[in-house]
Amino acid sequence: MKRFIIVILLIITPLLGISKNNLTFKAVVDSINNLFTEISQTNSDEQKEDLNQDIIETLDKFLRNPESFDHPIDSIKYLSCLKSSDNALRIYTWNLCYSDGLFKYFGFVQQKANGKIKVYGLYDRRNKNTHAPQTQKDLEYYTTSEWYGCIYYECITNNWNSRTYYTLIGWDGADNLINRKIIEVLAFTKRGIPVFEKKMFKVDRMISSRLIFEYADRATMLLRYNEKHKIIVIDHLSPSEDRFKDMYQYYGPDMSFDALEFKGGRWMLESNINPEIAINYQKNTLVNRIKKRGVSHDF
Repeated sequence: MKRFIIVILLIITPLLGISKNNLTFKAVVDSINNLFTEISQTNSDEQKEDLNQDIIETLDKFLRNPESFDHPIDSIKYLSCLKSSDNALRIYTWNLCYSDGLFKYFGFVQQKANGKIKVYGLYDRRNKNTHAPQTQKDLEYYTTSEWYGCIYYECITNNWNSRTYYTLIGWDGADNLINRKIIEVLAFTKRGIPVFEKKMFKVDRMISSRLIFEYADRATMLLRYNEKHKIIVIDHLSPSEDRFKDMYQYYGPDMSFDALEFKGGRWMLESNINPEIAINYQKNTLVNRIKKRGVSHDF
């Protein structure tokens, strides 16, 4: 009889532990959700930053729990969470919109390696106090502590020469005149440090660490991964009139498409691809879920 009771306890105890963790996770998710809701309801930039600091601290603690890696957080509005197809990486991003129309971005990289969880903060270091367009300096952000800053909505996993590359596609609200789309590649060094890779994109004869597209705030730009054809489809952007060249508040799609294809460990640009290939593909349902959660409607 005693042996029977011991066996039952051995079975029930783990179940109780799981139930307790699930309750804890639910409380954390609800707390973060409530903080985001408060941010969306206040017009005070100072209050937004105070509430956001609570989100950062709560999420940081949450992500350091190994069980959080597989815990669903789709119920958190205003937060983008992407998981890589190799199940080794999760990336969390969100933003604050200030009263002057500018944005600042926040995020975490959560890596699962050798049964352990590592968490890295993403720190947006760009100057948000100006409406200046992106410059060459914007291409030089290579570490998580000096991050370009955006909301990621797609993550593409590629392997080359025993290394794994995570191509990230994101959106930046920029200012009241323009939006931006960004493509960059995250990888891990031999020491396990996350870095944004250099020289990953070849456009004509130019090689770059990331691609940044600027276009009118009122326009919508297609920048999505086409799983069927293994390419990133790009709306080709042009000014509405020739006299507006290099004035990106007047840029938008011109009904032609370019594409990036991963070859030899690098993304290579192909211009003017077949529109049928560009348009006819299965849409990423995750992007639509992110839009419905209120992150942005401009993907």
